[in-house]
Amino acid sequence: MTNIRTAGGGRRRAVLLGTVALLSLAAAGTVYGLLYARSLDFDQRCERGLVTGGGQLLETGASWLPPDAWCRFEDQSVSATPFWALLLFYALLSVVVWAGTALLRVLRPRPYPGLDWQPGPGR
Repeated sequence: MTNIRTAGGGRRRAVLLGTVALLSLAAAGTVYGLLYARSLDFDQRCERGLVTGGGQLLETGASWLPPDAWCRFEDQSVSATPFWALLLFYALLSVVVWAGTALLRVLRPRPYPGLDWQPGPGR
């Protein structure tokens, strides 16, 4: 009876971890898409003068991970992505990695080797 309950618990745990991994992956993809859409024309808005910085525009740039665009002015740099959004994106990616790793350990458990070396009576 105990083995049946243990096998059912492992299956339930695998379903739960799979669900968490898929939901967090979907949430991370959604946040990525929103941040990417927000940073699409940010450099053009900087060049047109719609984004105010401090002084003259020196350069613009963009990155794909995390999706961000920035404009560097003489006095400061302005970014399209707020810090909390970057924090949320990386937290969701961490949950995806954590749940995926835990799911792999549930589906393919390693055998516990125990103690390989045991001292003799006189040691």
